[in-house]
Amino acid sequence: MNAKHIPFLVLIAVLAGAGGWFAAKHPTATPPGPIAVDTARKIKFYQSPMHPWIKSDKPGKCTICGMTLVPVYEGEAGVATNSDLITLSANSATAVGVQTAKIVSGPLVRTLRVTGVIDDEETRHRYLASYTDARITKLFVHTTGVEVTAGQPLAVLYSPDLLTARQEFNTLATTTPDSPLVAAAREKLLRLGLLDTQIDALATAKEVSRDTEILAPLTGTVVERSQTAYEGGYVKAGEMIFAIGDFKKMWFMADAYEADFPALKSAIRVDVTVPSLPGEVFTAPVAFIDPNLDPATRTAKVRVILDNADRHLLHRQTAYGRVVSQSPEVLLVPRAAVLFTQKEPVVYLDVGGHAYEPRHVKLGRAGDDAYEVLSGLEAGDEVVTQGALLIDGQAQINPATAANP
Repeated sequence: MNAKHIPFLVLIAVLAGAGGWFAAKHPTATPPGPIAVDTARKIKFYQSPMHPWIKSDKPGKCTICGMTLVPVYEGEAGVATNSDLITLSANSATAVGVQTAKIVSGPLVRTLRVTGVIDDEETRHRYLASYTDARITKLFVHTTGVEVTAGQPLAVLYSPDLLTARQEFNTLATTTPDSPLVAAAREKLLRLGLLDTQIDALATAKEVSRDTEILAPLTGTVVERSQTAYEGGYVKAGEMIFAIGDFKKMWFMADAYEADFPALKSAIRVDVTVPSLPGEVFTAPVAFIDPNLDPATRTAKVRVILDNADRHLLHRQTAYGRVVSQSPEVLLVPRAAVLFTQKEPVVYLDVGGHAYEPRHVKLGRAGDDAYEVLSGLEAGDEVVTQGALLIDGQAQINPATAANP
């Protein structure tokens, strides 16, 4: 060996010894291996301990509360799942804004709104027509809207047939007042449109005038007038000359559907308003519901009789009715609590601990703020009134609940 290589070999030996000493004092860290898994048993699925219906075939977090899913092995049942129970965490319930109300008994109040017209009272409406062909010789009422009183002359007619009948009655009444023919002649004049007061005056008249007066049969307003009602005009038998209505009482006539009849029959009052009188309300009960339905609209006429002594209500103007009905005490559930997302109406009961149970209910009549409960709930049950739709959406995530709608 060459002498000049000896120092170099000594240096290598020293370095090797120093490296061995450092390795002994500072062992190298071994990289971590995979998490130990019990390979003796097979994992069926992973399940949320807080929301047991949340399951997965892979590790992860609960989609509701964020807790780590725990493995469930073959032969284990896992956390028991109530197919009807929906549980929220406290934070979730607060975020959803869940609010509840107790089921109570009380009157079912319903407000119904209908549209109709103001009409005059049919029993106080008269048509004045000519019973024979005649000519109008004088006219006292020239326009509609004129206020007339009972017995007031409206027009004067000349009719040969009417003149002959009046002359026959006058002759019989003045010459043979006890004859049965007088009654027959009187009846004929009534059929020709004369009033009793006119016939009584004719029975004692010394002479019969050529013309016949048409008198108002009642006090009211002239609401219609014939186009031929002019002095010198001719009217045919049966043709209307005037129509008179008494506006002291008016009828509010509205159309109502079959489903509205129970509310109308039990109505305490009907508040009627008209656009021409803002802020003024006319109140009266329902007087009549027509038993005959319109075959086209399937509605019936409803009548309310209103006082109109001051003549504020106008003939045939549009009007609106507000009907308030109140039933005897029944079991009530707030309308906000009832969902119609399934085959049957459903509500969610608060069973405590932010847990909610779906409950199918059978409903009766609908009120303004509540439904009548026929079955499915009892007084004292606490139901969700706000946030129920979000809870129902959470229920659809639960396979057990979704499988039993």
